[in-house]
Amino acid sequence: MAETFQKQVNVREADAKMKGNEQVGPAEKPSKAAVEKELKVEAKAEEKAKVAEALKKSEKMAEKPAAKPETPKPAEAKKAEKKEEPADKREIVLERVYTVPLADAYAKPAKKRAGRAVKLLREFLSRHMKSQNVKIDPGVNEFIEERGAASPSKAVRVNASKDKAGMVWAKLAGME
Repeated sequence: MAETFQKQVNVREADAKMKGNEQVGPAEKPSKAAVEKELKVEAKAEEKAKVAEALKKSEKMAEKPAAKPETPKPAEAKKAEKKEEPADKREIVLERVYTVPLADAYAKPAKKRAGRAVKLLREFLSRHMKSQNVKIDPGVNEFIEERGAASPSKAVRVNASKDKAGMVWAKLAGME
């Protein structure tokens, strides 16, 4: 702050010399508090200008007509954006019912147990169904966390099905 004050004083002295007042005495130098106050005022003015500019831009954006409709995308891009298929459209290759132990989640701190339990379920299914792509139904997640994150279920019974693409889907057993 002292450097800023000194720079401000030097600028004022230079301005006074350019105007013809070469005698600048100690009484004419502004106080440090006055300079700081002036700097704050200038900063606020800059902020107001930025806000006003942003408002103008947003008003211009609101006045512009709606964007052009999207052009059709190539077939490869459509395949990449394809959503998850419903269960009845998938060709199921393997289907099993597992009781997955989740008690190892209790080795984690209380707040992280439910998350660890879901990870354990995912790891178990990827190991036993031989696939890295595992999707867990929200119902399974709710079942695990129904008693809270600190005390998740110690085991869960899931119906795991693997489709032709290698995707594994886990649903609560007996809930279909």
